[in-house]
Order: sequence, then C-alpha cells, then structure tokens
Amino acid sequence: MTEKTNPIIQMRNVIKAYPTSDRPFVALNEINLEIYPGEFLGITGKSGAGKTTLLNILSGVSDLTVGELLFYSAKHGLSDSAIPIHKLNEDQLAQWRGQNLGIVYQSFELMPTLSLVKNVMLPPDFLGSYQPLVSKERALELLELVGILDHANKIPAHISGGQKQRVAIARALVNDPPLIIADEPTGNLDTATAEIIFQIFEKLVERGKTVVMVTHDESFVPRFSRRLQIVDGVVSNHNGNSVQGRRAAEVKLSASSISQVADPWAEEISTEPKQNHPAIVLRGVSKVYESAAGKFTALKSINLQLGYGEFISIVGKSGCGKSTLLNMMTGIDHPSVGEVIVGNKHIYEMSESQRALWRGRNLGVVFQFFQLLPTLTLLENTMLPMDYCKTYPFYERPARARELLKLVGLEEQADKLPAAVSSGQQQCAAIARALSTDPNILLADEPTGNLDSRSAENILTLFEKLVSQGKTILIVTHDPSITQRTDQTILLSDGEIINSAG
Repeated sequence: MTEKTNPIIQMRNVIKAYPTSDRPFVALNEINLEIYPGEFLGITGKSGAGKTTLLNILSGVSDLTVGELLFYSAKHGLSDSAIPIHKLNEDQLAQWRGQNLGIVYQSFELMPTLSLVKNVMLPPDFLGSYQPLVSKERALELLELVGILDHANKIPAHISGGQKQRVAIARALVNDPPLIIADEPTGNLDTATAEIIFQIFEKLVERGKTVVMVTHDESFVPRFSRRLQIVDGVVSNHNGNSVQGRRAAEVKLSASSISQVADPWAEEISTEPKQNHPAIVLRGVSKVYESAAGKFTALKSINLQLGYGEFISIVGKSGCGKSTLLNMMTGIDHPSVGEVIVGNKHIYEMSESQRALWRGRNLGVVFQFFQLLPTLTLLENTMLPMDYCKTYPFYERPARARELLKLVGLEEQADKLPAAVSSGQQQCAAIARALSTDPNILLADEPTGNLDSRSAENILTLFEKLVSQGKTILIVTHDPSITQRTDQTILLSDGEIINSAG
C-alpha cells in the first residue's frame, strides 16, 4: 500500500437488505470500511456470504439500504468534499463509474463477433451517454500491457479463457480508472492461467491502481496488501477483528430502515401497453465496426417490423449478425445509421441511463450463460430487476418472484443458490428474472445452447406458453428444429436479412 493515509472510498454503517416473504434478508450488515489508494484488497468468504453484494455496492450498481458510500478523488482528502455515491442519480452514477471505475467479471462479457482490439475499443456501457470508439492506438497499448497484443485481431472464440480475461482487464482500463473491482476473475481458469491474471493485477497496483478482488482461492491471500473476510454479511479483517462499528449479527433493522428497504416505487412503471402499433420496428439500420482491415459492416440496411404476441426465431451462421441485431433491439449497442423503435419508443433518442431503465422495465433479456448472481438465491435473483427498476411495492416483490419461479417450475428451488441447481434450472430462473417487471417483449440469445435436449424442450414449451399469453418472444438460435415451432423465421447472412417468413 502507498504512504497515503486518506481513503479512496469509504463505507459508513452500510446495510443492504433484500425483501423476502417474512422479513428483509440482510445481505450486508452495518459495514464500516475504508479502501486506500494503491491497495490490493482481497475479499474472501463462502458462497452466499455477501461478497458480490459488497462489490455491487462499491460500484454503485446496487443501492444501499442504509448508510453512506463516499468516494474521494486523487485531488481530495478527508478534509475535502467527498462524492456521496449513494445520493447520485442514474446519470451521475454512470458518469462517475465511467471516470473512476474499471470492472472485471468472472465471465469476461466479450462481444463474440468482434476482434479483441475492437472489444477494447467499445466504450463501456456505463459512461452515461453514447461515446465514440476508444482510439485503436489506446486499445493496442492496453492489450500490450496485459500481454496479448499478438492476438489483437482474433475474435474471442479463437483464444483461451485466460486470454479472454486479459482482454476484459484491458477493457476495464480504457478510461484509466483509479479503482478496479474484480469479481472472481480467476474463478474459471486453471492454476497457471490464474497466476498470470493475478500478476497483471499486481502490476497494476505497482502502477498506483487500487484493486479490490473477490476470490475463493486461498493461495492468493498472502499476496494481498489486506484481506477481508465476509461471513453472513459481516466483514472482518483476516485476524477476525470486525471492521464494523458494532457486531450486527443480532441487530435488526429499525422501522425507518425497513421503510428504506421498501424503496420509493412511486415512479410510474412506463411499460408500454399493447396498442395499435408494432412491437419492434427497424428502419434502415446499419452497424459498422472498425477493424485492422478497415470497416466491417455487421448489419446492412435492416428494415423489419414485428408484432405483439408473436414467436420469432432469428437464425444464421456464426458471425452473420444475429447477436448484433438483438443488441440493436435491446439498446445495448448503438446503430451507426437508422431508427430503432420498440414499444413505440425511439430508443436511441434516450440517454444511456434512461435507456437502461427503460430496458429494465419494458424488455426481458435471456442470455445463453444465464448470468445469475452466484451469491443470491434464485428468489433474490428474480427480485433484482424489481429492486433496480423500482417496480411493484416492496412487500409484493417476494410473492411475485415466487409466482414466476412457480411458472418456470422452480417453486421448490426458490431458496437455493444457482450453483445448487442444474443448468436447465438456472436458465429457467433467468427467464423468471427476465419476466419480473412484466415486459411485453422477451429477447433470448441462444437460450438453449448449453442445455440438454430435455431442458431445451422445457424452455421452448415455456416460451410457447408465454406467447399464448400475449408476450412477444424473439429467440436467436443455431438449431433449425426450433424454427418449426416459431411463427416467423428471420434468416440472416452477412448482416442482411435474406428471408423473413412465417
């Protein structure tokens, strides 16, 4: 750790609680914590202890229930004004994250159709407004820093898991953030590759970065400048001394705290009712990426209109533009040219943070790799969108989540962690989560790609049931047998729609 004594980030009396059927589940309990510039802080604990919740609070991704989260820039100390992260609105949070934070996930989260350098050039989605691409020179510089420059023009499918994680680290460094948060970045890697990734983080700390890393690997513990352990939401130093203001295992939330858990949901839910307009309209949509060989056109002048209550499949070879097309509809990626209208909304006329909130309330998105938070139960995972989007009253959320889990056949597994259920059940839980804000439109990117035939059949039957209830479902798939069960099939080739038939 450096000689500086002022923290870069500070948590004061932080409580994070999630609603359950009986009383709030306290995931973090009266946390008092200071993280210092140049520190390599390791956080350990069993599954469900609260590690990921702590990182989500530190990054401003999840609202805290009680307490304060303060950030001190390099130009400020404790005697100066801190940035109260817990008081920032969505746009301010996005701007703060973009300027000060790099996040590295266990699952890499790379765009599969883009080269490695292009993945690094893509602006982070939390910058608060659409940004031009990062310069290619900057991206190559970062790929060199993490030792993968020779593979810059390959796509993710052509490199190893460890190399993908290096790309994710390079991307997290794009805006030269002082603070880097890493959630199990070596969790899916072999020992030798994990060591390489850890050494990259050590190098970053030597260069003055502050790194906070969650890990299950006890072999790394002696190499952290400090190690914290979480047990049932209580944080202690490695020697067992609590870093809390008071031991809170027996502390119950006060009535005022409970009211804070029941967040202000009075904002109107802006879900668009099914009216006399199409569900999705694309007009002249093109998407162009820069590559080493020049411009690459991923989508070419797409014109498309889809109605409510339809089951639609999108098929085509790898790299044809299927996922890019889906990203246009979800507002995750930005078209180079053209209009995207979803639920009668011109979604790219909104700011990034407005679009993120709109997406949470109006679209359900299901990924191939589930992307459930590993330390939350299936019930808690299902309630998360209601929490983030402030939909439904606080005390209605547990019952609604249980009904959705019942709908997908997981009523008996509601209180289990994702690791305790099968891949098919995890995908069903991801669908329940996608439905939690009652969106009219569900978009699924290869949702059966990692499932056995029986689990895949259950998912498709569920989708058919949802369509019969009026939902619009778009499914990207490589499986031609699925197209026999959909109302319409969109065939893509080299970024163009070459067939759209019912």
